[in-house]
Amino acid sequence: MHFFIWTFILILVLLFFFLSKRMLRRKALKILQSENKKVADKAVFACLSYMQVEWLKSYKSNDKNSRLLANIWGKGVMVFEYILPVQKVSKRELKQFKKELNLNLAKYAADNRISHFENNPTFLISDLWFLAPSLHIEVAYISNKQTLDYLKDIDKLEK
Repeated sequence: MHFFIWTFILILVLLFFFLSKRMLRRKALKILQSENKKVADKAVFACLSYMQVEWLKSYKSNDKNSRLLANIWGKGVMVFEYILPVQKVSKRELKQFKKELNLNLAKYAADNRISHFENNPTFLISDLWFLAPSLHIEVAYISNKQTLDYLKDIDKLEK
């Protein structure tokens, strides 16, 4: 009888240990995501305010409407989506905008000494599309392996 009681207590202690460890890991991830979102938001909004794009004139940089991309790609992926009000934009303009924004983000990261993962750019536009009346921009903050793996998966899907 004592054996079953001790076994039950041991199972409860182990269960408590694993659940508390999981909760702490989840809380740490939420804090990391929140901090990385602040860094990415600051970079994106600063770069958007530098850019002289006619179809972005109505955008106000104080409209901080970013969100973390869904966790379907795995925990720890630091990709944030920005939705900007845009009425009309051509594919050629989008291509040029993506190139310029990537360059501005790289310059911003270098100027502000923002850390990055290994020898990769700090920020990278992972996706960009126009769906009237909004421009959707997905910006990856490459601060860990999970985000880098996500970008590699996206690259494979696009090929």
